[in-house]
Amino acid sequence: MDPNEFAALIGRHKQILLAAKAHKGQKPSSEASRRQLELQFHAAVSREPAVTKCKPADNVAQMEHPVMVQPVQGHHVRQHFISHAYPPSTTPVSELEAITISDLRLETHHRGRVLFVRTFGHPIRLSSVQNVIEDEHGDVDKLAVYNVDPTLDPEKLLPKGAIFAIKEPFYKTTADGGVSLRVDHPSDIIRLQPLDSNIPAGLSPRFVELDKSGADWKKEGNAAYASKDYIIAVDAYSQGLSACSADDEVLKCDLLRNRAMVNLCLKRHESALSDAKNSVIAASVDNDGGAMMQLNSKAYYRAGRAAYELGQFEQAEDLFSKAQALNPDDADAAREVKRIAARLSEMTSGSYDFAKMSKAASKKHNRLDHASFIKQGAVREAGKHGRGLFATVDIKAGELILCDKAFSVAFESEEGGQTFMIINLNTERGSMGTQATLLFNTVQKMLHNPGEATRFLHLHDGGYTPKCSAQVVDGIATIDTFQAQAIIEHNCFGCPTVRSTSKDAQQQAAKDMAGLGSSGIWVTASYINHACDGNARRAFIGDMMIVRATKDIAAEQEILMPYHLADADNGITQANFQRQWGFKCDCAICTAEARSPATQRKQRAKLVEDAKQFLKTHGPSAKSQPSTATITKAEKLYAKLQDTYDKQLFHDTPRIALVSLGIWLCQVRTHKPVPSVIIATAMGVLRDLGYSVVTAGPRVQFDRTHCHLESAAIDAAMYAAQSYIAQGEPGLGLQFEGFAKELYRTLYGEVRGFEERYGNGNGR
Repeated sequence: MDPNEFAALIGRHKQILLAAKAHKGQKPSSEASRRQLELQFHAAVSREPAVTKCKPADNVAQMEHPVMVQPVQGHHVRQHFISHAYPPSTTPVSELEAITISDLRLETHHRGRVLFVRTFGHPIRLSSVQNVIEDEHGDVDKLAVYNVDPTLDPEKLLPKGAIFAIKEPFYKTTADGGVSLRVDHPSDIIRLQPLDSNIPAGLSPRFVELDKSGADWKKEGNAAYASKDYIIAVDAYSQGLSACSADDEVLKCDLLRNRAMVNLCLKRHESALSDAKNSVIAASVDNDGGAMMQLNSKAYYRAGRAAYELGQFEQAEDLFSKAQALNPDDADAAREVKRIAARLSEMTSGSYDFAKMSKAASKKHNRLDHASFIKQGAVREAGKHGRGLFATVDIKAGELILCDKAFSVAFESEEGGQTFMIINLNTERGSMGTQATLLFNTVQKMLHNPGEATRFLHLHDGGYTPKCSAQVVDGIATIDTFQAQAIIEHNCFGCPTVRSTSKDAQQQAAKDMAGLGSSGIWVTASYINHACDGNARRAFIGDMMIVRATKDIAAEQEILMPYHLADADNGITQANFQRQWGFKCDCAICTAEARSPATQRKQRAKLVEDAKQFLKTHGPSAKSQPSTATITKAEKLYAKLQDTYDKQLFHDTPRIALVSLGIWLCQVRTHKPVPSVIIATAMGVLRDLGYSVVTAGPRVQFDRTHCHLESAAIDAAMYAAQSYIAQGEPGLGLQFEGFAKELYRTLYGEVRGFEERYGNGNGR
């Protein structure tokens, strides 16, 4: 979608919202009957494809805002609109005053109120999960819940016949002129159990097994677990705990232990850790000693599993050791103890086998089993740049700074034939690709892991207000999905589906610039501020971000890396940063550009466009080798661009606009190679990237102080390496090759693919 189409789309939805505001405080002009709603949902459900499919736009009539669906490379595009922000409810259901459907007013957040409803249809999934509802008086309406787990069956979220409390309900008109209750924060809707005292009499189930025992609930939970109905199993075990008497200590522990297992399956790791720890049977309880040891070993094992998934490896080691002590023959515990040793080594010393990690990663296995190594960076105030990440030790160029496991990630390979276009009406920004799924995944993770949520919510949100902490209310963390999206917009990284050294990595990087491709949140790396000529670069293997130093970094020095590579036209670079992150870069490159005379900048911008057009016409895809006249034209264009750089301002500063032409000249000169000419051209490219290279006899000195690392530096170093070897100076050639390999590992995180791409010093 081009900018004009996007602006028109935003404009249309602004008009829809403006028209809706005219009805604020009013009752709907007409109300659908129960039969009408049943017919609508029956028709919609009959057309609803599997959860991984997309619906055509005409299937959403009278259900929600229309969803524009367009084919994009075999995918369907589903638009997900983020409407005007409002905070989630932070008040328990028991402290809110009941309201009924007939009391609802349009375009109104009914603060301090709660609506109790029962679903009477089968849910459908569009951009939201929807169902039809009735209140205690039999009044009916529609309900749409947004930002929920995209992989979960709608029947598990809004099943027919379930009773819900909608906290501080938001009632609004839809684009088709209908009305609906809209829930943007999943923590604002609470499913109630049949015996919940908050349920109004008119919604109370007619038949409830009042004498159901804790053992009965345990049996029901076990059956649900066996059927992989994990949410039902959690509810059953919770009901069983409520039904237990004070003397049922062993049964309570059984229920907690079983609920811990189900919470592990649901990735509710903090709840699983708590349940498993609390399920340890006290020594004072009258029980068979051997059996108790087995059960407690199981409890410690499940607690260890939960701690492991939370990255709390030292605690996990202690818990697995306790499990092993109670049951020395437990092979699972022994395996986990061994696995923990590897994670602790990674966490404390950054000892990773990147070759093994890379080999293990694939499109179907890209969430990897590794710890984060982040001890060499500390978050501190960074002046006008807010907070930043600072080195705690000296780090040499090429060395590992950190290796960070994703907090949340959405891989393009998992999108199931659909693509979301997320459009934030609060910021008038949009993105195509996985960011909508990333939002859903992130919110889902935080709802049941408030400690993890706190880590995420501390990230920069662009000044979003009011801020909401992840406090647990009604058994779930209150999460502001608008705040979550604001954080994602400022901290999201694009990433390849498998690894940065993949053959499609360059194509993937181009996608990321347009908001496509895989994406994720890496909490520690998010604190790294931008600089075009930063001292670090990031790469990826699966969901692991690898950050290496491009130049020497002293202890207490701020770690900086480019968010996106600088464009040859600095005006475009600054505009991109301003639009995406709201800042103006003041690195050495951008400062030198800003200090250049206006006429010089204007001339350079024009020549940059000429160079882009030249390379588009005569690039690697050209059908024939360039003529002598074409090469001469490139040389003259290079010289003109070079003249636009002030020698004093750019004495040792990278000259980005020259790099692409320089590499092109290196490439075409290999067709009729004159080694000394190629070496001089390659040295020029390295200089244009800020590297100072001095050959003194048999030794080469590489100064990275002012460098700007991109793939062209590796190419240039290898052109020089091969040319030195060709002219009979293998010693110099091998030093350049070693330098190229260092740059490759720094840029891509690992050396995989280097020899396949460049050979081994014997030609490209």
